[in-house]
Amino acid sequence: MASTWSKLASSLGRLRQGQKTPEEPRSLPTSGFSLIDQSQKVEEEELPDYVADRFYPVRLGEVFHGRYQTIAKLGFGSSSTIWLARDLNDHPYVALKVYVHTSRFHRELPLYKDMDQKLSTTENPGRKNIRQLLDSFNIDGPHGQHVALVFQPAQMSLRDMKLVFRKDGGFDEMFVKGAVEELLKALDFLHNEAHVVHTVDVHSGNLLLGLNDDSILRPLEDQEFSSPVARKGVSPDRTIYLSRLMRPKPGPMLLSGFGEARSGPGPHAGDIMPIQYRAPETIMCISWSYPVDIWSVGLTAWDLLGPKRLFTAQDEDGDMYDAAHLAQLIAALGPPPLEFLRRNPERAADFWDKNGNWLGLAPIPPNRTLEELETRLKDPSRFIAFLRRVLTWVPEERPTAKELLQDPWLRE
Repeated sequence: MASTWSKLASSLGRLRQGQKTPEEPRSLPTSGFSLIDQSQKVEEEELPDYVADRFYPVRLGEVFHGRYQTIAKLGFGSSSTIWLARDLNDHPYVALKVYVHTSRFHRELPLYKDMDQKLSTTENPGRKNIRQLLDSFNIDGPHGQHVALVFQPAQMSLRDMKLVFRKDGGFDEMFVKGAVEELLKALDFLHNEAHVVHTVDVHSGNLLLGLNDDSILRPLEDQEFSSPVARKGVSPDRTIYLSRLMRPKPGPMLLSGFGEARSGPGPHAGDIMPIQYRAPETIMCISWSYPVDIWSVGLTAWDLLGPKRLFTAQDEDGDMYDAAHLAQLIAALGPPPLEFLRRNPERAADFWDKNGNWLGLAPIPPNRTLEELETRLKDPSRFIAFLRRVLTWVPEERPTAKELLQDPWLRE
């Protein structure tokens, strides 16, 4: 498919080099930067459940595991901070993810170990769209032990690209088609080769624009010497740095965020996925498998095209609850088949009568069919047909990732 994405998405260009002569750490500037006022919350401090002592106090210029020197902060989340680092042994750049010390159970590391052989031996093209884990180790912090994972570096997530560079809307349709195609290749590898359900985190925040050439990261390192990043001195032992952004360059799309992934097809059970992204089977407490990832593909495609989510799980007053979510699903997809409701009749009885009639715990919103909601594309017919294939009540009716790669919307 010829598209805008063909320039932005290509095969991984960097292969880790053989062993080289180790470099000496660079001495980063100790002056010349702006100090942020103590009263101003920045970065991870703005998280609703932020507790400073949970986070390891990473310092720019710090060397971890005898080889990884931090040179720029790339981002943060509720469970980690992410840093651009130079591997002093092999010299390429890497991404260092340092977890909070309360993250004691890590699915990501053992799952990557399980996938490692498949990633190195398979011919499945989707392997190139899985972010590589390069190393792992523990850090002894002042308040506990922290897990650190070393990843193949990337530029930024598609979500951040949209927030920074497409503030008034989404990406163009050709770009979104390419992103979805790359995502489906990654899921085809996960489902058919690695036998992994990604589950909770198939969304634009975990779709990263990768690199064809590590050298485009050099300006981030140089900027720390010419214009050191602003920072906030919280205490003598803790400094919070602002994250650095970079203008995106061409590169492959990488799927990341395997912290909640599950090995094997299942069926699995349990509450997964962000509320607005939950597939019907998860809302209804029904066992789930690979089709939950396919549901997420549809919602990710919608999100990339525009500024608003397809489902908010909120009623007209802004209250978020399952009945409001199900009412929005009914408005967009039509009522669920009885066969689906009978998979968990006790749960279904909370929302429907025995004949499948909606009990009205939340009003079904008017004018919310897919056709009525899609107003961004000149001819949305094939995109809506794609959504109707992946957004189904019955999970077994959703196509596989491999089948969706041949969908008319992607192939036109």
